Amino acid sequence: MRIEINPNIPVNNCKICGRRPVIEQTKDRWIILCPNAACRNTIADKLINVTAWNKLNP
Repeated sequence: MRIEINPNIPVNNCKICGRRPVIEQTKDRWIILCPNAACRNTIADKLINVTAWNKLNP
């Protein structure tokens, strides 16, 4: 299940397609990913790591 990130949270758009990322939860990880499946731009961590996403997508 994908969850949209609250608009009040400062998060950079995907550097490949420009779309706002979404969050997905697996058993043991939170994944921030681009909703465009063609991009395959993701960050996975035990916590929601917006800082790592912003470093990857300046």
